[in-house]
Amino acid sequence: MSASDDLVEKMKEMYKEQGEEITDEKAREAANNLSGYFDLVWKFAKEDGARKRRLKKEPDGFPAEGTRSCLLCSTTINETNGWYDWYGHTCLLCRKAVKDGVIPTFIFEHYNSYFAMWALDSKFKIKHQTAKKYIREGKLIPRIVLTEDGKPHYYIFLKKENPGLIERYSPERKSYDRSRKKQNKVWSKKMKIELMAEHKKFMEERKKKYPNLYK
Repeated sequence: MSASDDLVEKMKEMYKEQGEEITDEKAREAANNLSGYFDLVWKFAKEDGARKRRLKKEPDGFPAEGTRSCLLCSTTINETNGWYDWYGHTCLLCRKAVKDGVIPTFIFEHYNSYFAMWALDSKFKIKHQTAKKYIREGKLIPRIVLTEDGKPHYYIFLKKENPGLIERYSPERKSYDRSRKKQNKVWSKKMKIELMAEHKKFMEERKKKYPNLYK
């Protein structure tokens, strides 16, 4: 879907509001990218709707379709090693951990309710080996997804079970995260309004051009 001239002008205005002047070429490229993104969102929404309808007939889920990523451990999955149910796409190892109660289901709705192992390093400078030491000492309480051989596949640390991590989450970092979240929310809201207006205009033009398709 090629962006309209109106959307191109709006992109220029938005950049200008942020203190940046852009050329017509760059504005059109940005508008086309935005339109392409909307098309993808629309495509994914239709696919998600189809999966949800299928779940009503197969409530326990079904093998993943195509190539995906596990929502928990990010492992690449397909129909041979992945599954889809009401919690989304997961690898078979993570799915078993959820069914066995090792991993609580609420984490799939509340992504900020836990820290992954890699997050301990990025947020708290706790390296992998140090984290394992803390686990042995009882300073950290993990939830562990195991392989078929009983070896650790993936660790998560629930915030409610590890309050010490929250204390280390500095006020400065919290303030930064709140600011970024607020900025992203404002930008996303503005983009949504622009996209919906563009889509409405696109559909009106199609209905005029192909009236028989919308009877």
